[in-house]
Amino acid sequence: METRVHISIEVSNLNKAVDFYSRLFQTKPTKLRDDYANFRMETPQLHLALVHNPRRSEEPQSNRHYGIELFADDRLNGWRKAVLSAGVDLRIEEATTCCYAVADKFWARDPDGHEWEFWVRHAEAETMRAVEAEACGTEESTCCAPEPKIEAPKAKKASCCAPGEC
Repeated sequence: METRVHISIEVSNLNKAVDFYSRLFQTKPTKLRDDYANFRMETPQLHLALVHNPRRSEEPQSNRHYGIELFADDRLNGWRKAVLSAGVDLRIEEATTCCYAVADKFWARDPDGHEWEFWVRHAEAETMRAVEAEACGTEESTCCAPEPKIEAPKAKKASCCAPGEC
C-alpha cells in the first residue's frame, strides 16, 4: 500500500517559507496560493502544507521537531551537500547519541523556527543521550533539538525528544 505522510504547519511569511522549503527539499511547491502552499514529494514520501498566518509568532510553538530518516551515509551526505549549496544554514552532528541511538545528522531551521532533522542511525545506544542533562536543550547539545524559547507546562518528566524539562 502506497502512503505519504501529511504535515501542515503555520508560517508567518509564506514567501520566506516557500523559499526555505524549496531549498531544503530541492523542489518547487506543487500548489501555491496567496495564503497556502504545499509540496507533494516522492522523496521523502511527504505532503507538506504551509498555511499562512500573519499573526503567528516566529518562535516554535507546539511541535518539537520533524525528521527525515535516511538509511545510507551517501544519501545523508548528498542531501547535506545539496542543501548547503542551496544556501541553507545547517547544524551538523556526527556520531551523536540521542534517543537510544548513535547517528550522524544535520538540522535545518525554517524562518518560523520549525526544526528539521535528517539522520542515519548507525547503532543502538544504552543511554538516551551522551551529554550531561544540564546541556540538554542548548545549541551545543546533541540532544535531539534545542528547547523552544517558550514555557512548556511541567506536568511530567519528558524525554529528550519531547517538549519540557530534560
